[in-house]
Amino acid sequence: MNFRKSFIRLIALLIPTVIFGQIKISENIQTSSIAKNNENALYFVDFWATWCGPCIHASKYLSALQMQYPDNFYILSLSQENPDVVKRFMTKHEMGLAVAIDYQGETFSKYHISSLPYGILFNAQGETLWEGHPAEFKGYHLDGYLSTNKQKISLDKMFLLQNTPKTFTQKEVVFEKEFEITKISDYPNFEIKKHTDFFELKGSLQAILAYSSHTYQKQIDVPSKFNHSYRVSFKNETDVSSNLSERILKALKLEYSSDLANGEALVLNIKNARFWDIDQIDWGNDSPHFLIGDSDLKADNVSLNQVGYQLANLLEIPVLIKNQSVANALHDWEIHYKYFELMASGLSDTYGIEAKKQVATYPKYTIKKKAP
Repeated sequence: MNFRKSFIRLIALLIPTVIFGQIKISENIQTSSIAKNNENALYFVDFWATWCGPCIHASKYLSALQMQYPDNFYILSLSQENPDVVKRFMTKHEMGLAVAIDYQGETFSKYHISSLPYGILFNAQGETLWEGHPAEFKGYHLDGYLSTNKQKISLDKMFLLQNTPKTFTQKEVVFEKEFEITKISDYPNFEIKKHTDFFELKGSLQAILAYSSHTYQKQIDVPSKFNHSYRVSFKNETDVSSNLSERILKALKLEYSSDLANGEALVLNIKNARFWDIDQIDWGNDSPHFLIGDSDLKADNVSLNQVGYQLANLLEIPVLIKNQSVANALHDWEIHYKYFELMASGLSDTYGIEAKKQVATYPKYTIKKKAP
């Protein structure tokens, strides 16, 4: 009898134990329309948010990866936002991956998620096999982990749906000041977060200045001794928001020096402006201004100057806008940027903008210490 008990105990130690409910979720928004199986050996959790621009690119990449590996592998996109915000986002941006909500951020906290996007790969035992930026998780990584992880677990055992109240209350962040800038630890990404009555920017000084001045990043030279990471908060529709670059530089006791350069640029010439209508759809206060995919840019209620900034950094070329008198008019935009001819014809037919790539003179800026 003692031998039998010892043998059973030994077998129990040798056989991996599956711990159910590794990933706690509060609400399922949708199951994957790409993955084929209910039981899988590997699960990838994509931590994301609707306001996170890089998360959109990561989602596109992960969707392609899920299509390549529809068996034995399952991706879940997990957000801690209001489910209504996520659902509204999904009506604008089609997603084939599974999507769920972590109301109280319990799973985010458990795995110490401090930046987005972020991904973690789990096996059937709930062991962490890989973690990092989702775009860095490649097919050859997955091949290796699939070859060594054979045990499977079903979706309902991997993901624990908690009995959290369906109503979601999200505390609205209140920002009393018109402007605030704070130095933070190194933050390699650039993040724009839109609240009800103010905006929050987070990233390097170069990225923040490029956004605030609607300028291609490489047109702004920020010496490394000044190019720290910052968090900038500012009230929308104030004098601060219209002169944000100047306010940032003043707070840091820095200033621009400008020069001219010649080179290839995208020149947008407003021929017959068609920027406004009365049927524009408001995405809501808690949604991002821009949705950027692999080939298309969509924007809600922004100016051509803001669109020019996005195009410059997507195409990696300075963008010059003529006829500035109407370049700040707010509008909704949908632009195909991947192929120039399609972009040019779309801008002309839809918005009355002529787009040409040509050699032109454009400004370049250098950041320096402000003279006493």
